[in-house]
Amino acid sequence: MRVAIAARGGVEMEQTIRDWLNWLRTAGKSPTTVIAYGWEMRGLVKRWPMRGALQFTRNDLTTYLGERRLNGAGECAVKRGVAAFRSFFGWCCGKKSPALGVPFPKVKLRRQRTPSPADLLSVLAICNGSARGVRDRAVLLLALDTGLRESELCRLRVSDVEMDRRRLVVRVKGGDDGEAVFSGETRSALVEWLVVRGDRAVPEMFVSVGGKRPGSAVTPSGLRVMFRYMGVRAGLQGGFSPHDMRRAFATMAHRLGAPSRLVQVAGRWDDLRMVERYTASLSAEDFDPYSPVRGLLG
Repeated sequence: MRVAIAARGGVEMEQTIRDWLNWLRTAGKSPTTVIAYGWEMRGLVKRWPMRGALQFTRNDLTTYLGERRLNGAGECAVKRGVAAFRSFFGWCCGKKSPALGVPFPKVKLRRQRTPSPADLLSVLAICNGSARGVRDRAVLLLALDTGLRESELCRLRVSDVEMDRRRLVVRVKGGDDGEAVFSGETRSALVEWLVVRGDRAVPEMFVSVGGKRPGSAVTPSGLRVMFRYMGVRAGLQGGFSPHDMRRAFATMAHRLGAPSRLVQVAGRWDDLRMVERYTASLSAEDFDPYSPVRGLLG
């Protein structure tokens, strides 16, 4: 049945994509991955709108990806495109998939942006006593204390948080439940926000306080807009994003003496190597408090 549908283009191709996306959701792929993969496939179909899946060739896929690179897409974006094509064409075409021979690009590891303690204090300083300021302060402190990803911050529900134990449980990347703990200062900020938030129809912790849909759950795109706005107001150079807080969480925990393995557990990373990537902004100067001579001579 899939093969028969895959031979058709146009409307049937869009239905095939929808069926595949539902299959991905059933398989437990994260909502972010499903959205990204769907965007990649629809971009390919827009380039050749009348083709069915079986009519695409490997050259078509590499042409499309090459054009994306020429238009400014980076290695990570192209790698995501290859992953989406391999998944889609493997699902509907099996061994006839034109994506089988498309290579994954090698992604160069670059030093990522990590806000300094002074940067974070500057951002916190603009969070005033307004509803927006109280919410933004709670988001910032919770993100810094727990390293929650943007999607996890957005899907966090009020019922997921145990204020008395300063603990939360949230669905993490991959669909599993992940735990995190937070400080008393963050708890105070969350309690203050809950008073401002009041009773809402939506279960999510963080909601909009203005705009066209006040009271609706904050979305990942909305959260990114919030962070960009805070970064501009605080005068940060180079931007500010929710993911910066995850790097700040790992880096500051290391600077305060937390072992890498404990940072891995607290940040819910499957691989210790990811902790090393997220703490790439550490420098030789960060070793100064641990000087063996200082320890020897007191």
